[in-house]
Order: sequence, then C-alpha cells, then structure tokens
Amino acid sequence: MCALLRLSALAAVLLSVLPAFAAAPVRQIYLIQNSGWMEPYFLDPQSQFLSLAERLIDTTQLEGIDITVASFNQEGQLPGHHSPEVLLSGAYDPAAVQRALAGLSVPRRPNGRYADADFLGALQVTLGDLMQGGEGIIWMLSNNKNSPNNDQNVADNTRGFYDLLRNSPFITRILAYPLPMPVTGPNFSEKGFIVYGIAYGETAARALDVIAGPHAPLRGAFADPPVFLKPIEPQTLELELAGRQVDEGASVAMENGVVVVDGLDAEAGSTLGFSGRLRNVAYPKKIASARISANWNTAAEGGGALAVTPESISQLAAGAVSDPIDFTLSVPPAERPPGLDGLFATQKTVDGEMTILLGDLAFDLDDGFVEKAAAVFGGAMMGEGQRKFVEQQLPAIFFDFRSISTSVTTVPIRMVFHFSAWPLYTAAASGVVLLGGLAALAFLLLRARPHLVEVAGQRQRLMLKPGQTLQVTGGDGRAHKVRGRLFGPPSISAT
Repeated sequence: MCALLRLSALAAVLLSVLPAFAAAPVRQIYLIQNSGWMEPYFLDPQSQFLSLAERLIDTTQLEGIDITVASFNQEGQLPGHHSPEVLLSGAYDPAAVQRALAGLSVPRRPNGRYADADFLGALQVTLGDLMQGGEGIIWMLSNNKNSPNNDQNVADNTRGFYDLLRNSPFITRILAYPLPMPVTGPNFSEKGFIVYGIAYGETAARALDVIAGPHAPLRGAFADPPVFLKPIEPQTLELELAGRQVDEGASVAMENGVVVVDGLDAEAGSTLGFSGRLRNVAYPKKIASARISANWNTAAEGGGALAVTPESISQLAAGAVSDPIDFTLSVPPAERPPGLDGLFATQKTVDGEMTILLGDLAFDLDDGFVEKAAAVFGGAMMGEGQRKFVEQQLPAIFFDFRSISTSVTTVPIRMVFHFSAWPLYTAAASGVVLLGGLAALAFLLLRARPHLVEVAGQRQRLMLKPGQTLQVTGGDGRAHKVRGRLFGPPSISAT
C-alpha cells in the first residue's frame, strides 16, 4: 500500500509539471547512492568510484546547462538530512564538483546501522523539486541493491521505481552502463555498480541522444556502449557495403551513411544486385534468430522490390557482422521532368529509404555481456548457471526486449536515374537546321537582286537590296529615288 501511495504521488508530480516543458530549461541531475551496500565504494582506499563519478559529470556536460549533484539514501532515516541531499547546484565547475564528491561517505542512522535506499523516493523528489518543474536528465549511480536489514517498504519502493521507469510516458529515454569495480570495505565487498541515464521530456531525450552519441565524450569514459532500456530498441542493425558494386552499368556505394545507386536507366528501369553485411548494434543483445526482408520507397516515385538472400540470420552477437547478404534491387522507369527542364535533363535524383525488417525476431543477452555482468554482480559460475545468475540479479527492465518480435532499420537511399541524350541531340539538330534555314532565307531575301525599272520613261537595270535606296536620273532629266523592297518591284519617287 505504501508503494502504491508513493507511485500515485509521483504520477501527480509528473502530470503537474508536464505543461511547463516548453518553457523550462533542461537540467542535469547527478544522484549518487550512499546507503549501506555502497560502503566499499566510499571506504575502500583503492576505490575509483568517486573518480568515475567525476569523469561522468565532466563528459556529459551540455553548454549553458546547469547541474545538480546530490546524494540519496532514504528520506527520514537521518535526522537533519534529506534524500536526495544537494551537494552542488549551478553552472558546471570541475573544482567545485571535485570538492563536493570528496565530502561524500556512507552515513549511519541513530541506531548505528547504515541508511537504507529508496530509489522511488529519490526520483520523486528529483522530479518534483530538484528539476524545478522542467525537463531534465537524471544520472543515477547505484549498485542496484538496498541496504542490509531493510524493511519491506524499501523493496516495494524499488519495484515501484522500475515500474515507473518502464511505464511513464514522460520518461522518454533510459540507458545504463553496468560497470565492474571490485571494492572491499570494513563490512562489505562489491564487484560493480550501474550508471543510469534517465531523460524526462522530449527535449531531454534529444539532449541525452547527443550526450550518448557514438562519438560523444561519454563514449570514451566507458569500454562498452550503453545499454538502451527505453525505447527498448532504438536501432538493431547497421548496413555495411564492401566497396563499390557494379551491375548492368549501375553502381551501388555507401556514402556518409547513404546508399547511393547511380547509373539507373530512367527509361527502361533497372534490376541490379549488390552485396552487404549487417552489423548488430543492439548492445547488449545478440540476435538469436530472425527472418530478413527488405524494401525501398520514395515519396515521389513510390516503391520497388528488394529481394534478400539468405532470408534469415542467427546467433549474431552484439557488435558482430553477418555473413554476406545479397540484395537484388528492382527499380521501375522514372519519368522525365516536363517542359524544357525535361528536354535538357540528363539525370534525375530521387531520395528515399531502404527498409530492412527483422521478423520472427528472438533476442538473447550477448554472451560477452553476461560474462561482464556476472563480474559486476559477483557471479563466478559459467555457462547457463552464469546466465541464470545474471538474470536474477539484473532488474527486470533489462529484459523487456523479450517482448520484441520485429525490428525495422531504415537506411537513406539516393537513386540517380540517367536519361538518353537523344531527345536533346534531336532538339539541337532541329535547332541547327532551323537556324540554318532562317539564315539561308535571310540571305536569299536580303541579298542584292537585279531589277529592271522604268524611271520617267527611261528603263534602267539596277542591283538593289531590300530597303536600299539609289538616286537615279530619269528620262525627264530629274533625280528620282529608287527603293528596294522585300517583296515586289522597287518603289520610285521623285526628289
């Protein structure tokens, strides 16, 4: 009942701050667990936990975005203290972050026991208070355990925390880094912990995508890529083309992530084959089995067939590349642009998408990830025993991928159609003939021609061009003007 009340209260907080998304800035909150099971991370002299937290904060900065660094355990257990307890708030300052983290330790309750952990309560206060009613990214560093001798409310709160992460529409992105770090304290020993990145709001989701991007500084802080928990499957595959493929005069190549198909016959259509490989980027999942199909479409030209051989893949580990996949691309003819643009066009570029669909998809945890996760959570078993141990220790949200049966990967595609130049040649030849005819006609019409004229009773033979005027003496002894005309005999007038 307690957990349900807390969950309802948090839902009310979510709804109350939703209208402020557009106006409030994105914030970054760093929550560091300092309850009982975290003891060795703070008290082992060899622990690199706080150094890693410092590096996490440094590599996730966004220009102009304020940060809050806070510790969390369970509210109400430590007189005079709150959970989360703010250690630092404001603009990012490396020296201030270092000082704040250096003062962290594991506190004890008045009865001498370490404080318990309340993940749901920490998230509630963070969303309702620390984020000041706006969007934000919440980073949580936790060993995913409650303190020893905790009560049932703590376990309920932890389950409510994961239910909220999974089901809240306002929590738009979740990623995680399970990290091995063997440490030994006065009372406990640990093997590793988890860093969560939680985006609250659509703007925060885009910010988290930037922070965790393939070439972002954060990627250099960890040996492995992040585990994407929500959305469950942001991307499964990457298409790789080995060099330039040529078929029927056309070429296919990958240029800056775009499949470029050049040399297509615009008038007759084309069918061409090319080979590629599929890389599994859905860390930490391996593709146990899946059917493969593909198609392509464009807004302007519609779509066409894209056959795939073989039609299935299996046991493709995270980060691994498949055996060669043969694609057969069928492209219908393309219409020439209308008017003069079409007459002078020699090629036409059409942009669209190539879609690769995995159906009957079965994911499993990658073997390499299972081995590393077992080290994080202290497992020493091998094979299926190790896998079962990891599944018992990891939160259930890590296994939501089991509900996925299909995955769609889209790749930009650019098709370059080539038109025959004969219409242009014909038009050019016709133009030349027309110009030649006009020039010949002009020459014939405008050349000097012989005329026999009678001027005042006296006949004279003259050479006149159209428009040319000659002054001649007529039979009456007077001067007369004779003017050539384009058609007909010249005109004669007395001066």
